[in-house]
Amino acid sequence: MSTSVRRNRRSLGADIAAGNATPKAIILSVLLFFMTAIGAAPRARASSTVGSFEIDGNLVDDSGPGEPIDWLSTPFPAALTTFTDTTGSNDDIFGLGSKENDQTTWQCVTGNAPAKDDVVNEISIPQSSTPVAGEVAFRFVGQQQFVYANWSRLSNNGDAHIDYEFNQLNPAINPASPGCSQMPKRTAGDFLVSFDTDLTHNAISVSAFTWNGTTFVQLPIGRQGVLWDAAVNPGPLTGLQVTGKDVSNLYGELALNVSATIGTIPCNEVLFVSMKTRSSTSLSAELKDRTEVKPVNFTVFNPAGANASGNAFAARFQDALLALDATLPAATPATCTQGVCSSQSGPGANGNTNQVLGVPPPSQPLLSANVLSASSTSTVDPATNTATDTGLAESAGVNVMNGLVTADAIRGVATANASGFNASFSAAGSAFKNLVVNGTQINNVTPNTRVDLPAAVFGAGSFVILFEHTGSVSQPAAGQLTGGTFAADLTVNMIHVHITGVLGGVEAAEVIVSHATAHADFPQPPGCQALVGTVSGDATMVNEQTDPSRLPVVVGFVSIPPQGGHDHQDLDQLSTSLVSSGTSVSDSAGQVLTSGSTSSSFTQAQNVCALPSGGVCTVAATAIRSQANSTSDGGTSSSDPGGTSLLGVSVMGAPPMTASPPPNTTILVPGIGSVTLNEQTCDGGGVPAGTPPTCSGTTSSGITVRAIHVIVSNPNVLGVPQGANVIVGEAHADSSHP
Repeated sequence: MSTSVRRNRRSLGADIAAGNATPKAIILSVLLFFMTAIGAAPRARASSTVGSFEIDGNLVDDSGPGEPIDWLSTPFPAALTTFTDTTGSNDDIFGLGSKENDQTTWQCVTGNAPAKDDVVNEISIPQSSTPVAGEVAFRFVGQQQFVYANWSRLSNNGDAHIDYEFNQLNPAINPASPGCSQMPKRTAGDFLVSFDTDLTHNAISVSAFTWNGTTFVQLPIGRQGVLWDAAVNPGPLTGLQVTGKDVSNLYGELALNVSATIGTIPCNEVLFVSMKTRSSTSLSAELKDRTEVKPVNFTVFNPAGANASGNAFAARFQDALLALDATLPAATPATCTQGVCSSQSGPGANGNTNQVLGVPPPSQPLLSANVLSASSTSTVDPATNTATDTGLAESAGVNVMNGLVTADAIRGVATANASGFNASFSAAGSAFKNLVVNGTQINNVTPNTRVDLPAAVFGAGSFVILFEHTGSVSQPAAGQLTGGTFAADLTVNMIHVHITGVLGGVEAAEVIVSHATAHADFPQPPGCQALVGTVSGDATMVNEQTDPSRLPVVVGFVSIPPQGGHDHQDLDQLSTSLVSSGTSVSDSAGQVLTSGSTSSSFTQAQNVCALPSGGVCTVAATAIRSQANSTSDGGTSSSDPGGTSLLGVSVMGAPPMTASPPPNTTILVPGIGSVTLNEQTCDGGGVPAGTPPTCSGTTSSGITVRAIHVIVSNPNVLGVPQGANVIVGEAHADSSHP
C-alpha cells in the first residue's frame, strides 16, 4: 500500500504492496496466509466476538446490554453507513464483460442481476425506516480500529461473493470509466474487503486487498477468530425480511481488525464505499450487482458524555462597611449560587430565567436600575452533536454609585460551544447603550477596557473595567486518539467597578453589572485526532428559542466539518411561530489545504417578518443576506462580513431604512425588548475593526453575522416568554492554520 496516500496507516501488508518488506517478513506473511487459508476451514456459522462484535450469523444482540455488540444493539456504538438496492429490471447492475480488476471494461447499466448475486433490501435496522441491503460500520475497541459489514441477497442457489470497496476519489469528479460514471476511479491506496462462501465445503473466507496503482495486492489478515471472522445465517432471523422455506445463507456478516491488517484510517479521511457482487472468487470474475456509492462514516459521536452549564446575573454589589452582598435576580433555581443557572448532561435542554424591577429596594447607594433580568440555557443536541451554553444578562436604566457609571441599557452574553472536533466561545450580542463613565461618553467599547479612577477621590487602585471577559478552550493532546475532550469556557462582566477608598458612605465596594458565564464540553470521537488546520462554518435561517427547557426551533441549518466540505439548503418559503419569509438559502463551504484554511457561510431570504402582531411586524425586511468569511495562512488570520446586506428594514412599522443599517445597530422596542440589526461579533469577543471591518488573529479568527436578533425581555401582547431569543439570518465562519 502506497505510503504517499495515507502516511499514518502502516501494516505489513502495506510494506509488501510497496515492495519495502524484508525477505524474512515476506516469508512469515506467506506462511501466515497459508496457515489461515488451509489450516482449518472457516465455519459457516461462527460464534466469536472479533472486535467485541457477535459474529454468529444473526442481527440480535444475544449477550444483552453492553459488550459485545451486534447489529440490533441499542444504541449502536459504531459509525454506520447503510446501502440500499432494488431488484428486478430497474436494478443498478454491471453490464456483461465488466471485470473486477479492470475498470476499463466497466459498464454501469440497469437490468436483472442473477438471483444469487442480487443484493436486496431485506435487513431491518432501527436506523432506517425501510429495510437495507447491507451495512458497513467502523469503531475503535481500545486502540484498535475494526470494520463490521453485512449483506443480504435474493437467492441462496449458489455461493456469495460480496465486495466492499473503499475509494479515495469522488465518482462525481473522477468516474471509473466512460461507461460507468456512477463508480469512482481507483487510485493507489484504495482497498477492498471481500466475503466469499464455499457452501460445498462449508467454508467462508474474508480477504483484504489494496490497489497499488495497477492491480490489487492481497494483504495478510491473520487468523480467523483473532483478527477476523465471518458467518452466514443458518435459518430464519429476527430482522431479516425474506420469504420461502429455505432462507439459510441469505445473510452474512464479518468483522475485521483494520489497524492490524489494512492500517488505521483517520476519522477525518474522506473515502467512498460501495457494495458489489462477483460471479466467483477470482478478482478477474465478472461483476454483477452494485449499490450506490456512499461517503464513509468513520465518526462515532457521544452526546451522552457531553455537558453544558452556565449562569448569569444582572447585578452584584458588595460593600464591607454597609455589610452588603447581594446578587440580582434571586437564585434560580434556589440551589444556584450565581443568580440564574442552567445545566445539561447528555442530550436535552435546560434553562431558567428571572428578573427584578426597580432597584433598590432595599435602600443602598451602590446601584439603581429599572430592570435587571438574567437567563441561562444549556443544550446538548444529538442531531448536530454539539454542546452549547448561553448566559444572558440585561440591565436597563443603570446608575452605578450615583452617576459614576450610567447606561440606558447593558446586555452581556456568554456562549460556549463544543463538538467532537473543536470548541469555541463567543460574546456575540453583548452591547452598551448610551454608556457614560465618570462623566465621559464611551462608544465602541473593546474587550477588557480599563478606566483607572482618580486615587484622591476613589482610593488607590480603583478602576472600572468595561466588557471584561475571560475565555479559554482546550482539546486533546496532539496524537491522542481516544479519551480526550473539547471544552470551552467564557466569563463576561459588562461593568466591573472596584473601589478601594471611602466615598459617600461607600467603602471597599465591588459592583458587577450584566454578568454571564458559559461552559461546554464534548467527548473526542474515538480515532479522531485534533486537527492542525481547521475550518468551521454554519448558517441558519431561523433560530427561535422561546422555551429554555426545550431545544430551539432551527430552520435552514447547514454546517461543515472541521476538515472542510460543503452544505447547502433551499427553502421555497419559511414559517415558524414567530418568523415568516419567502424563498431562502443557507450555504456553508470550506477547505483545509497544506497552505491554509478558508471558509465562507451565508444565509439570505426575501420578505422577512419577525414577531408579527396586529398586522405589524416587529421587524420586517425586503431582503436580508448575512455572510461570514474566514481565511488563515502564513501566520495571519482574518474574518470579515463581506457580502452582508439588509434592504428595506422596518422596525415596528416605521418607514423602511433607505440603506443597510450599520453594524450592531440596537433599537429598544417598548413592550418587546430590543432588536439588533446587522449584528457582527468576532470569535472570542469584540467587533470587526478597520476598513473593511475585519476580525484578525495570528493563527485563527472567526466571525458571526446575524441580520436580525430580537431579545424579548418585557411582558408582551404576543405572549412570547421573557428571555426568548429570535435570530433571523445567522452566518458563522472561522479558520485556523499554524
